[in-house]
Amino acid sequence: MDFTVASYAVWRAEGADGTVAKPDVSFIPPLERRRLTGVERAALSVAWQVRPEGDVPVVFASRWGEIGVTVKLMTQFHADREMSPAGFSASVHNAAPGAFSLLTHNHAPYTAIAARERSLEAGLLEALAQGAAGVFVFAEESTPAFYAPAFGPLQPACALAVRLEPGSVATGCDHAAVRFRAEFRAVERAPVSFDAADAFFSGRADALEAASFTLART
Repeated sequence: MDFTVASYAVWRAEGADGTVAKPDVSFIPPLERRRLTGVERAALSVAWQVRPEGDVPVVFASRWGEIGVTVKLMTQFHADREMSPAGFSASVHNAAPGAFSLLTHNHAPYTAIAARERSLEAGLLEALAQGAAGVFVFAEESTPAFYAPAFGPLQPACALAVRLEPGSVATGCDHAAVRFRAEFRAVERAPVSFDAADAFFSGRADALEAASFTLART
């Protein structure tokens, strides 16, 4: 099955030079912007850059989702035996794609996926398997220090978004279009890393190997 990367965007909290960056959500009205969670800010900053015209399905993937909000809710419940209803509504895994749909007036369905360390590839597999135009978004916020004893080294926040078109089509990308073929299979392989996905979709790598599929540039 052939696809074209119609548009691609990536964001990292920590750049190669060690600088700390914040996701750009200046396109969102200030009142709404103040209510955004860390994951929503990361996801929307990249999803906005690849937003399509018209309604297309959206697949969102995140290993931990709104983990920062969840920690606050648990801490609040432990101290006060109650939690904020507004905070709870922002803790669900589909908060980010829901916010994107509202922001872009996208009436197509969206899917939110969490598959532990394979969340990125599981979400990408879902987007590819649809065989139609769509947007795939992956986002993580920085792992809270609260979880350091259980999670090991804390991971910095990151996000990527790709707009996929079936077949080989002309695009308006500001970089060379990445056209690739997806072959689906099932083999033993380590989970796809964020860096590997970024290298492929940005055109710096010729292939992306996952346990359930192989993507190769054509």
